[in-house]
Amino acid sequence: MKVAELENIIDFKKLTIVELQITLQEEYGGKRLKFLTPSGFIEADIRTHEPESFDEFPNLGAALGKMETDPNVVVPEKEVLNVHACVYLKDVKITPLASPDIPTYLDEFVLFTDHIMGLTLADTYR
Repeated sequence: MKVAELENIIDFKKLTIVELQITLQEEYGGKRLKFLTPSGFIEADIRTHEPESFDEFPNLGAALGKMETDPNVVVPEKEVLNVHACVYLKDVKITPLASPDIPTYLDEFVLFTDHIMGLTLADTYR
């Protein structure tokens, strides 16, 4: 698949995540999702809509937004090796399976959908 063809595909995991988060925000008061990855759980707030401006976002969020809307590197004829999407997360709690008593907290994180094994509702906030 060519880079220029990426606009015509959608990652089903990302679509599911965004749809679930929108429904949770609109109908259930904004519960957070918790993702299971091969190495642990990730609980976070998810960006569900493209903002008009990324200026108010932290550095990683602003850079990701710029990459999605106005990339610095344009290679439309190159072949894509990894077609998975990424999900921008804020106020992140990462709990390793190997040491669940020692979570890591991050302001922001980009999770690639090929690492997501499943998801559930988070039962607590940070």
